[in-house]
Amino acid sequence: MGKQTYKIVKSKVTEGLKDMESRKGRFRAFDAIRPAMLKMVPNYPELSNRLRQIKEYSMDHLDEVIAKAQRSLEKKGCKVYLADTAEDAQNYIASLIPKEGLVVKSKSNAGKEINISHYLEDRGVTVVETDLGDRINQLAKCEASHSLAPAIHLSIEKITQLFSEEEGTQLECTPEALVVSARKGLRDFLVKADVGISGANAIAADTGSIFVTENEGNIRAVSMMPKVHIVIAGVEKIVSTLEDAMQVVRAAAVYGVGQDIGTYVSVISGVSESLDPDLDEDSHGQGPKEVHIVLLKNGRQEAIEAGFQESLYCINCGSCLNFCPVYAEVGSKYGYKYLGGRGLVFAAFHGDLAKTEENGLSLCIGCQKCQTACPVQMATPNMLWKLRQDAVAQKGAGWKKDLIFSMLSKPQTLPMVSKLATTFGKLALKESDKGMTSRLTFNSFGLPQERVIPRFSGKSFTEIAKPKPLANPIKKVGFYPGCVVNYTETDLGEALLHVLEENNVEVKLAKEDVCCGIPSIVSGDLVHAKTMALKNIEAYSSLEMDALVFVCPSCAVAFKEEYPKLFAEDSPELQKKVRKLALKVKDINEFLSQDIQLKPPEHSVAETVTYHDPCHLARSMGVKKDPREIIQKIPGVNYVEMQDADMCCGFGGSFSLSFYELSQRINEGKLKDVADTQATTLATSCPGCMVHFRDGIAQHAMKQKVSHVVQILSRAYGRR
Repeated sequence: MGKQTYKIVKSKVTEGLKDMESRKGRFRAFDAIRPAMLKMVPNYPELSNRLRQIKEYSMDHLDEVIAKAQRSLEKKGCKVYLADTAEDAQNYIASLIPKEGLVVKSKSNAGKEINISHYLEDRGVTVVETDLGDRINQLAKCEASHSLAPAIHLSIEKITQLFSEEEGTQLECTPEALVVSARKGLRDFLVKADVGISGANAIAADTGSIFVTENEGNIRAVSMMPKVHIVIAGVEKIVSTLEDAMQVVRAAAVYGVGQDIGTYVSVISGVSESLDPDLDEDSHGQGPKEVHIVLLKNGRQEAIEAGFQESLYCINCGSCLNFCPVYAEVGSKYGYKYLGGRGLVFAAFHGDLAKTEENGLSLCIGCQKCQTACPVQMATPNMLWKLRQDAVAQKGAGWKKDLIFSMLSKPQTLPMVSKLATTFGKLALKESDKGMTSRLTFNSFGLPQERVIPRFSGKSFTEIAKPKPLANPIKKVGFYPGCVVNYTETDLGEALLHVLEENNVEVKLAKEDVCCGIPSIVSGDLVHAKTMALKNIEAYSSLEMDALVFVCPSCAVAFKEEYPKLFAEDSPELQKKVRKLALKVKDINEFLSQDIQLKPPEHSVAETVTYHDPCHLARSMGVKKDPREIIQKIPGVNYVEMQDADMCCGFGGSFSLSFYELSQRINEGKLKDVADTQATTLATSCPGCMVHFRDGIAQHAMKQKVSHVVQILSRAYGRR
């Protein structure tokens, strides 16, 4: 990311963080939608897997389902237009509308994709949005801030002002009064409209049926009352069968708003016709005389060819946005056309990587909450990493990252930097009881004066560590400490050695290791990542061990998941070595709970403890139960579960350097949940999370200690 692009993104972030009114609206929506969705999803345990299979099949057989849908729709009297580009779609739609005509339009993400409202208005057509949220935005002359709740960024006072001006009288500032006003105004437009435009949730290829679901009833009116109905839909909305389409509609309700089904589900299978035997055979019914289906290709095939087919599985339910920590804080400043990470992928497969970068490619923190909330399990973070790789391939990573990644890939560099920081750091840093803070302002490096950073150790963990050889160990493990443990959190490494020794497990350390490479991987710099990975693979493959344990889940994920991907096209011998090492990877909680019989601790730890789930541990590795069980086995501990324990803390490694204010804002939400538990100790299983929490606790003058689960267990074994 170039300097100018970074400035653009930083400006968007700053603007988003300042807009507290919009933030309040988003969190009001989240407070209603999140619990409802989390309660509803377990009622449909097979829905997600089934839906993913449906979308996979449709995209794998795209030409076939398009052709089948076209035949079925035309047989039912619909007119189908395949639009290769947005311009093709715009021109076709405009040709169907009288000059200075009136169009009523329902919510349509595909319509927004091709800017159809603005396009028609520029040509003298009056376009009236009928979705309540979109209508509010139209009157306010602003863009939607959520796919399902477009106007959550506006206060009720502002909405009252807009509707009062529209109606010419002062309205009561109540939701009921505003709904009555909107309904009254829209009815007149619906009666007089020449054309109705809608989107589609799904199109069944076998029956030529268009499915639309809603809670307001406006789409039903738009599709029934005007003489002409135009449906705009991406070709990815086509599924094979009527039953498949119903699954899409079900998922949109379950995952989008936490309902078992939408209030209204309309199925349009052709033009309106009367079946009254007393009338002529071709007598027209009460609905529109013409139904036009505009199917957008508009970059979809290019997306498939570029490896982004999975982005076309999206059903636009908005569930990803409801759980994304970045979207929660900056709202519509994150994304392009479509909000959030999926919008960035959309921009890219339209050949505009610059738009993707300017609208937040660097903002995805990689927490994967979007993926676990998604009804099709769409791996948006992985697609964004791929786009970052494309950006780095085109423009490079930038001199700062080049310098940092070069340092991280050399075994001798970090120890030297650590020693220099220890020796000369006091010139630039001042010490406090919480850690180190800057004497100067280093904003370009993500070190504003108030930020608390950990103290560098004079010697690295690998220099000071003295694992004891054991006569008859029950297991032998390798231990990869990672950068944070090696150079700042050396006590955590010592605690691990103590815990494993207490459990008669022998620990082996590599003579020389380097960074795991995860910072390079998520930045898109695979050249440096492969250099680091190769050195670690050689260092740890040579150890005789039953498992390779980690106290940092990000490092564990690098070895377990990312290394096999990095070398997927290398020699079979290397691939075999990488896979063999990956199979030995264990998070320390997982190892202590599942691989050995944990020795009961004897010492009481009189602390009230709550636990934060690190993103990589909870979602990539699926380890959530084990750390909690370990904590609750410790005598004296009063364990209290916090709300949303697996929501991201905002660290994200280099993310917190580049976007410190945003990472801190995300962290504030977590700290509130911590405070609500009244815990004296915040436990977690990630050194990065620990660093970030300590900084946040210092900024907010809180009193909690922050410890890794292993450190608490070590104290229970008598280490002080």
